[in-house]
Amino acid sequence: MRHGGRWTTAMLITMGLASAGCASAASTATDGHTESPVSVMAIPGKDVKKVILTAQAAQRLDIQTVTIGAAQTAPTGAPSPSPDMPATVVPYAAVLYDPNGETWVYAVPQPLSYVRQKVVVVTVGGADGTEAVLSEAPPAGTMIVTTGVMELYGAELGVGK
Repeated sequence: MRHGGRWTTAMLITMGLASAGCASAASTATDGHTESPVSVMAIPGKDVKKVILTAQAAQRLDIQTVTIGAAQTAPTGAPSPSPDMPATVVPYAAVLYDPNGETWVYAVPQPLSYVRQKVVVVTVGGADGTEAVLSEAPPAGTMIVTTGVMELYGAELGVGK
C-alpha cells in the first residue's frame, strides 16, 4: 500500500513518544497523586474512543488544528467524487491511515478532547501533495487536528501503557 511506510514510521515515533514523553510528563496534583497526561474513554455505540489530554500534554505534543470549511466543487483538473459533487479539502497531514487502509481524521468536539472520525479520500493533491480531497468528511465548522494525529492514535490504542 502506498501509505504503509508513512504509517509504520509514524507508529514507531508514537511508541517512542508514548513510552518516553508521556511517562515523564505526568504532573503531581495538589493531593500528591500523579495526574495522567491522557485519558481514553469509550463512546457508547462506537468503535472509536475519546482521547482527552491535559493542557500540558497538548502543548508538549504541539497539537495544531484547523476548521473544516464548506464543501466546494473540487478545483479544475482535480479528481472529485463527480464533476458537480462538492468535496471537502483538508490538509493531508490531518488524514490518518489505519493498518487496514481506512482513513480518519481527529475531530475536536470540545477543548482538549479528540474523537477519530472516518473520512473518504478521493485524491491527494495541491502544491506538493499537501491537501486531501474528501468525498465524506465531518461537517463544515468541525475543528480537526493537523499536528499530533499519530500521537492521538497511539494514545487511543493504548500504545506505551
